[in-house]
Amino acid sequence: MLGTLSGQKHEAIAQAALTLFASDGYERTSVDAIAAEAGVSKRTVYSHYGDKESLFLSVVRDTYEGMLARIAEIVERTAWDRELRAALTGCVTEITRSIARAPERSTLARLLITEAPHFPSLIDLMHARAITPLIAAPLAGLGRAGRLAVTDATQAAEHLAALTIDQVNSRSLMGTLPLSDDETSRLIASGVGVFLRAYSPAS
Repeated sequence: MLGTLSGQKHEAIAQAALTLFASDGYERTSVDAIAAEAGVSKRTVYSHYGDKESLFLSVVRDTYEGMLARIAEIVERTAWDRELRAALTGCVTEITRSIARAPERSTLARLLITEAPHFPSLIDLMHARAITPLIAAPLAGLGRAGRLAVTDATQAAEHLAALTIDQVNSRSLMGTLPLSDDETSRLIASGVGVFLRAYSPAS
């Protein structure tokens, strides 16, 4: 029971902190306000996280890695042995939808834009734990199987993401503007087509 309660408090603190950091900024957000929002004591916040900076970095990291875990699960369950255009399109479409529907996406975007200059470790986190390594693994396998002309799987994954996911993010201004399913599908289909023309093995 105590372990469950501790876990509930931990989650409440993290959610309160993420909400307040995003709405008020790091400097203007106090530990007192986070504790009040979470319905816990200030001492409880400190016992779980140590200090405000550790709390901030922890909730951003955990939120970002939670999104990446969902993307990794999408990549892992993709049937890569089916027709290649369908596999790539299906995987990228599901990743894009997962990102677009994540309620924490806009929160993370705001925090990165406003706070990254003050917390260089956030930039390091984004570089170290990005989407492209998750996509690179199956592309490397497709290269070994001779289905794609891939010599550098990481670069190929960067190209695929730039042609598809990044196009959707750019057109929607990181999710701040609505983008129809038809427009999203058109951007992804176009990007996958360009990728396949660049990486299809020679006949």
